[in-house]
Amino acid sequence: MKDNIEEINVQRKAERNKKQLTESEEKYRNLINNLTEIILEIDLKGTVTYVSPQCYEIMGYHPTELIGKNALKYIHPKDVPIIAESMKKALQTQELISVPKYKLLHKNGDIIFCSALGKYVIINKTERFIVTIRDITARTIIEQKLKESEEINRLISENANDLISIFNEDFEVEFINKKPLLNILGYRSDELIGKNGLELIHPDDRKRMNKDFFKSNKKSDNSIEARVKHKLGHYIIIETNGNQFIDKDGNNKFFIISRDVTERKKAENVILEDNRKLMEISKIKSELVMRASHELKTPLSSIYGASQLLVKEFKDKFNPEMLKLIEIIHRGTQKLRHLIENLLDVSRVESGKLDLNLQDENLVEIINDCCDDLNQWAIRRNIKMKIEVPDEFIIKIDKTRIEQVIINLLSNAIKYTPPKGNIYISLNENDQWKEFSIKDTGIGLTQKELKSLFQKFGKIATTSKGVEIETEGSGLGLYISKEIVELHNGKLIVESEGKNMGSTFTVKLPRSN
Repeated sequence: MKDNIEEINVQRKAERNKKQLTESEEKYRNLINNLTEIILEIDLKGTVTYVSPQCYEIMGYHPTELIGKNALKYIHPKDVPIIAESMKKALQTQELISVPKYKLLHKNGDIIFCSALGKYVIINKTERFIVTIRDITARTIIEQKLKESEEINRLISENANDLISIFNEDFEVEFINKKPLLNILGYRSDELIGKNGLELIHPDDRKRMNKDFFKSNKKSDNSIEARVKHKLGHYIIIETNGNQFIDKDGNNKFFIISRDVTERKKAENVILEDNRKLMEISKIKSELVMRASHELKTPLSSIYGASQLLVKEFKDKFNPEMLKLIEIIHRGTQKLRHLIENLLDVSRVESGKLDLNLQDENLVEIINDCCDDLNQWAIRRNIKMKIEVPDEFIIKIDKTRIEQVIINLLSNAIKYTPPKGNIYISLNENDQWKEFSIKDTGIGLTQKELKSLFQKFGKIATTSKGVEIETEGSGLGLYISKEIVELHNGKLIVESEGKNMGSTFTVKLPRSN
């Protein structure tokens, strides 16, 4: 009775966590979709792992065109060192890093001026950079026009969304564009002209602003955030960027561009908080899966062992109907054991606990053993496995884990290859890699299927009609296989020319680990 109550409580807790996760994900998506900036996630090599939909409006690319690509490819070549140095600094300091201005390349070839804020983070024990990118092309054009003509600048500034202002060396307002001022701070321009702008800044931010920006004798390209008082009395968060210059009369002036980032900061804080909650929920989920899987493993092993013994040693003592039922039990527990092992491996991968025991092994022997294990299944499906390998192929690997990869790849090839098909296993090597390939004459994969193949539960729903294939599986095998190969510092690559054109899976392993 006590065990049943505990099990019910665990189930209820899992359901609550699932509901909270769904609500957090929905809230996160809504926030991302309503921002004007691009939210970008890249790994330490610069590869894009996530990009928000705003990349289409700003850069002309759909998110799927950027994911998996190196982010530096879309930066103007002259600005690549700036971004690379900023990433290095973010990694070293683990602080928020600002890049006030650099150039991106639009899909149509145009140059886009942008600013960026980035931070090094660790999500599910995976190192990442989270970056917000803002299109400042309009602002940059305004800055360039201001240098050309003061009168033209005044006309342009009144049509800008950002606050454009000029202050003297005592920080008294000499010019500020009317429309944005009214929209952002609620003042008329004549209410501020001649007034000290520092008086509008929150007292706790004033000293820092005075030190970091306004009293500097150098040009400043750094963005500074501060709380500025609205006419109605509340404070909004303003992001400021500008330069010091000398006017035609030799007087020191400050040219400043500001924008209201209050909503963006709220969204960023919500995203950070939601990320924290999502990480906690993900941890709880992984621990729950791990615990439940371990609890199920012991009784399942007993059922599996007993049913296996009955099928092999005592089958003559049962009538056909009883034997058939025992065989069903045996096959069912075998599949369930495999699923539980996969779930445990997924939890190990996500928690960083999938360790390797690297030893020099003969890959030929491992492949032959795996083929022997699956040969009867292939024979039943009238599929021929053709092995073209040398006598010896020594490489430093974790034997158990690489066996798992080979079994997964061969199993998929057998399942998705129609009767009378062929599976080819071969070994190759070059100066950098030792690799083995498993090629089949099966139903093949479309370009869309190739992109989602290695995701968790990324099982492909085949639509092939009249083709005798097996579709059972959890969708975890390829995900786990890819993680195992990458833990070996290798690569798992899949190629297919399309539906009914077969597939080739190639595992590349470094010559030395």
